[in-house]
Order: sequence, then structure tokens, then C-alpha cells
Amino acid sequence: MSRRCRTLLIALTLVALAGCATHVEVAGQFPTPVTRRLPISVTLVLEPEFRAYRLAVTEPNEVSLAVGESQADLFRTVAGAMFQGMVSAEALAPPAPTDLILLPRVEEVQIATPTETQLKIFEVWIRYRLYLYDAAGNAIADWPLAAYGKTPSRMLESAGDALNQASIMALRDAGAALITGFTEAPGVSAWLAAHGALPAGARASP
Repeated sequence: MSRRCRTLLIALTLVALAGCATHVEVAGQFPTPVTRRLPISVTLVLEPEFRAYRLAVTEPNEVSLAVGESQADLFRTVAGAMFQGMVSAEALAPPAPTDLILLPRVEEVQIATPTETQLKIFEVWIRYRLYLYDAAGNAIADWPLAAYGKTPSRMLESAGDALNQASIMALRDAGAALITGFTEAPGVSAWLAAHGALPAGARASP
């Protein structure tokens, strides 16, 4: 295929993407991460709004991106690997049968398509706010967690497939950030240290 034909084909593809609505139910797999379990138990609160979260935009293109079920799966998988014990709940209802309560909420989801970036890549940003409470419901900490994922567009790949892949990459990034940043979040390391659960070599912070 000549260079001119390839250029024309790419241009026609982008025009087609610009004129079509894209609806994506994000689906993917999240392998259990290998990490040292903290010697505490946690109640993971996955509210209905969190499990049903869907981004809907109309400009410059109509896009619907449902990340709720997949992000719930991601947090279950990661929490199950991080803590010695984990149970799920649908609402914050102390006292909890565990040492801690972890409540994630979505603050914002953003996407970028080739039409906007002109770079022929699909990108997804997710910003969470994570709330941590003790078993009695007393606030310990809340901190922001940002995640990012992208995937190149390909001629044999639909916009939906590309956005799904970018979303899965963003969710995996969120999982990695939760694992690596949990003990360093303000308030968390101090609580862990006070309860003899701070990993060896880690320093307690306020």
C-alpha cells in the first residue's frame, strides 16, 4: 500500500470515529498482585454508585464508558492481596468486623481520543479519593489516587476496543498506586505503627 493510500485510510478512519457514538462496558482481567500482606483486616466498601459508575460525554464525540464493575473487581483483587483478611460491604456502617474500613470513590474520569489529541492514541485518566476509617468509624485518612492508561489506535481495532484497553491500563495503574502508596499516605503509617502493623523498614508519618 502506498504512503498516500495509508494516509488517506487513516484520515477516513478518524472521520468515521468522529461521527460515531462509542459505548464501552469496560471488561478485563486483573491478576492477583504479588505483595506482602499487612497483618490487619479490612472492610472494602463498594457503594452502588461506585459499582455503577459511567462516564458520558457528548463533545467532541458521544462516548459512554462504564468502568464501575471493573473498578470494583480491581479493588477487590488488590485489597484481597494487600490485607490478611478482607470482606466487602455496600455501605459505610461501623462498627465493622475488621480492623479498618476502606471506602474508594470516583472524583473524575477523563478520556482523550485521536480526534482531540491528533496523536492517534486513546487515553483514560481516573482520579479517586480513598477514605480510611477504623472499626468504630473514626476517620484515619483520606487521600487522592490518580491513575492513567493509554493504548495506540490500530487500523484493525475499534474505538471501543481501544478505550477498553486504555481503561484497563488505568485501573491496573490505580491498583499499583494503591499498593505502593498505602503505607505512606498521611495518617495511615501512623495508625499502622500504633497497631504494630507497619512493615519492617517503613517509617511512620503523621
